[in-house]
Amino acid sequence: MHHDDEHTENADAGDGRGPDVAHLLVRLLNISQRIGRYAAHETGERTSPATWRALSVLQEKGPLRLGVLAEHCRVRQPTMTVIVESLLSSGYVARSPDPDDRRAQLHELTLAGAAALEDWRQRIGDALEPLFSDLSARERELLSESVRLLDERLRRGGA
Repeated sequence: MHHDDEHTENADAGDGRGPDVAHLLVRLLNISQRIGRYAAHETGERTSPATWRALSVLQEKGPLRLGVLAEHCRVRQPTMTVIVESLLSSGYVARSPDPDDRRAQLHELTLAGAAALEDWRQRIGDALEPLFSDLSARERELLSESVRLLDERLRRGGA
């Protein structure tokens, strides 16, 4: 365990209720990034994480204008333009006029894009599963409940 991990893991909120949630969430964010790097390495993935993030956002949010998609993916609009052009040429995204403003365009996930996204998620899951295959039933339940809680809180917060 790294020294920073120990400090963060043992950080107490000072209110007698146990570990400080903010410190735990920062640690979770760091662990999440490590998981992503590990999975990319194990799968040999060369596609930019921003590309998969764009497809994921379109799957979750539906058709979006380029600027809105860029905001959701936390990239600048010129970067998103490059990503979307690549996705359009791959057939993973389709572009159509925005019915609310014919001058604007919407970008939508295609069936091929959804299939590519599902394949990527499967490969990521297959790469990560061996790290966790020895979890006990209790640990699996804890992991499942933690994922549910995090997802619920993020959705409630609009993330």
